[in-house]
Amino acid sequence: MESKIEMETKNIFTGLLAAILVCFGSPARAADSNTVGADYLMTHTWLDPQKQNSNQKKAIAQSAPTSTTSSTKESTANTKLLPNQILRTGVVITSTGLSANTMQLADNIGLTPLMEQIHLLSDKAASNSGIVSIESLTNKQDLLDTRQKARMLIQKTGLEIDATIAEISAERELYNEILTKFKEDRDKAIAKTNAFAFISNGALWAVTEAFVIPTYKHAIYNVPAGIVGIPAGMVPSAASMYTLKLINGKKQDSEVEPNMLAKIFKYQTNSEIEYPKSVWDYLNGVPADVPNSKKRIDQLIDRWIADSNIPGFSDRNSKKQLDVITASVSQRKGLTISSLTVRTVMLDQLLAEVVKMKRMLLELEMVTNGDKRFIANAAIPKQL
Repeated sequence: MESKIEMETKNIFTGLLAAILVCFGSPARAADSNTVGADYLMTHTWLDPQKQNSNQKKAIAQSAPTSTTSSTKESTANTKLLPNQILRTGVVITSTGLSANTMQLADNIGLTPLMEQIHLLSDKAASNSGIVSIESLTNKQDLLDTRQKARMLIQKTGLEIDATIAEISAERELYNEILTKFKEDRDKAIAKTNAFAFISNGALWAVTEAFVIPTYKHAIYNVPAGIVGIPAGMVPSAASMYTLKLINGKKQDSEVEPNMLAKIFKYQTNSEIEYPKSVWDYLNGVPADVPNSKKRIDQLIDRWIADSNIPGFSDRNSKKQLDVITASVSQRKGLTISSLTVRTVMLDQLLAEVVKMKRMLLELEMVTNGDKRFIANAAIPKQL
């Protein structure tokens, strides 16, 4: 028969293991109750004295129930350790002609007819240089008027780009603020847990040694020394395991406030997050210099999928992931450090691609000033 002290020791040891299971992964979470965790421990492990013989092997083989929710993952998901630039504009500021993508943008915003007219009027003005006539004056006036119309269209497109940038920047600022708060709370929780581990370890071992000292005369003190020594080793270990859980930070239900990623993934939008036509047409176009490639928007999604820096996005068809990323549908405990990181990285890269349109507008402005010709670079004969 087991002595009373042995039984008490076993109960303490069992309770400690139950507490660890409650905190780290068992169905009985810490928010429920300690008794549930103990019941789970007794029914799923070999520590139940009533089931030591018949159920021992079966119990050891059992594992804690896992979630039935399976997450899909694309084959290329998170495979690129070092991301690189995509969708280069092909703009060469020092060249005489324009990049293919700039020519494409001119078509999209309806600027091509004006640019062609500027090209013809400029050639005509050059041929009439030094000649003063009604025809030459009329030609110069037409050239000035056409340039003014072209500049107004370029300015309008630039403002549409700025409007898109403004909304993306506002969302990035908000998510970065929340992300900073989540990280600060996580760091504080880890610091407190580590402090608890260090303090409890020192205190418990001090008590243990206090019991050990008189054992040279009274051996019975070995028992309480051993009892206190067990948590002295287990409590810091459990705290260290708990810090691994804390690394992910706290979790909150995701908000319902659609962002600029919503339309990209075909979610409903509102007037605040709608893209101007020029920007949306650009993103949905195939790069003119690589006509057989995917649309820019699809290439951007491919990059997000492959980027190992955003492991929270691994499937473009996962409604659960997209609901949180686009902030369109609330998901329980969907707002985390991971999901906020995904949003900010995606918005950063989306912003970078939209800003590239400005580089093409610069080329078009150079045409209106006469610094470039409205002709593709490939069509300009090379000088020997």
